[in-house]
Amino acid sequence: MLKLKMVIRMDTLYTEYDKNKKKFDDDFKDCSDFLMRETVICGEKGFFCVMDGLIDSLQLSQLIMSPILERDISFHDNQDLQNKIKLSVVNSLEMKEATTFKDCYFFLMSGFCVFVLDGCNKALVFGIQGWAKRSIDEPTNESNVKGAKECFIEALNDNKALLRKRLKTHHLKFKQIKLGSAADTPVVIAYIDNRADQELVREIEHRLKGANLNTVVDYGEILPFVDTDIKSFFSCVGNTERPDVAVSKLLEGRIVIMIEGTPFAIYLPYLFSDNFQSVDDYDSPPFHSGFIRVLKYFSFVISIFLPGIYVAVGTFHQELIPTNLLYTIASEEITTPFSLTTEAIILLVLYEIMREAGIRLPKAIGHAVSIIGGIIIGETTVTAGLIGAPMLVIIAMTAISSYVVYPLYESVSILRFLFIIFGGMFGMYGIILGAGVVFINICSLNPFGVPLSSPISPLDRHSLGDIFYRETWLKLSKRKVRVNKLRGADIDTGKKG
Repeated sequence: MLKLKMVIRMDTLYTEYDKNKKKFDDDFKDCSDFLMRETVICGEKGFFCVMDGLIDSLQLSQLIMSPILERDISFHDNQDLQNKIKLSVVNSLEMKEATTFKDCYFFLMSGFCVFVLDGCNKALVFGIQGWAKRSIDEPTNESNVKGAKECFIEALNDNKALLRKRLKTHHLKFKQIKLGSAADTPVVIAYIDNRADQELVREIEHRLKGANLNTVVDYGEILPFVDTDIKSFFSCVGNTERPDVAVSKLLEGRIVIMIEGTPFAIYLPYLFSDNFQSVDDYDSPPFHSGFIRVLKYFSFVISIFLPGIYVAVGTFHQELIPTNLLYTIASEEITTPFSLTTEAIILLVLYEIMREAGIRLPKAIGHAVSIIGGIIIGETTVTAGLIGAPMLVIIAMTAISSYVVYPLYESVSILRFLFIIFGGMFGMYGIILGAGVVFINICSLNPFGVPLSSPISPLDRHSLGDIFYRETWLKLSKRKVRVNKLRGADIDTGKKG
């Protein structure tokens, strides 16, 4: 306890001007972007300090320094002078006080001007942020035909504003915490207080504050602390780059987490059915949205099971293939040196390599990978008799189907390898066994008190209007959907997770 008090006392600002200035100078030695200006205000010494590139120089001059330096202030002592500067001199809207050097440094790195006055053991900090940032642009990963064309950017304040302008209510809360022992990264927990489960909000805040991290660069670093179930094939936390999607999740009683420097937001609780929903579903007629929704579920099944089923049937259950088709497949495969299982694995590995290369390469030459993969590798391997043409068609159908439900791509890319191995070893029995394991895994996940498989398992008929199909807006508007009220939802279960 004594050691803790000594640490706190050593970090507190001094009342002596020279000690405070020396501390700032020593800690920011060799920091070329640290700027300090000493001055005299009404006969008392003080200094301003900012970080170059993080502040708006015009605001610093017009709103902070000019009013303080040019105004004649009558005061009793230095504390009174500081209070008058705070209350009636400076024109900055965002004004705070800092009593420790750690707080001062955090505000400096956040685009504030720190003003320290002789005889005062606390500093005044003024918000004049003006760092370079990317403009709000169209979404790149969640593209849509209709609807809004805005996406989150790396600036946390701008991301909060994107949500606030869509939800003009005081019930929208932004609870901000700092994560990271080396760099205090601002993290915001957004929720609607009369819709979200308050106990879940406290639980998420507790999990985040318990994260032992040096710094937080991206949302992937906090996922292990938020989603503690690591034995699942599927993620229990969703992510989005679209403010309109985040708003819809907030209205359903979910929690949205945003991080400074990250153009994505994560939200929870997450439902498996969220993977098959898109913005355009709600801007199209219900019959078309339902048709597209069915296609997505069908594509998901194809992307996981098709290669494994083809290997299983071609290896163990040839009697299930029509005679003419069997002759065609046999005539192609008899000339290849590999088994069906080996062919499928080789093609999928090559596909994943080309896909990764296409993502990492510069856009100017990224298209060359598609040409090389589609023409040279695909056509040449079939012509040379290394791979059968039917297998190439199967893998192509699988690859295209996996992009229809892109949020599940990471899970699908691993599962289809497993089903190929199961199908090659045990036939359709292996496929059925693997499908059962995946289904049980989905139904058993309940990390935040809401089953991942809701509202299908446990079945909640009143919440099925936006799962396999989409009801009309008239019906959807009458249903006040809350994820924490789905059947099987229990926050106590979530806490144990």
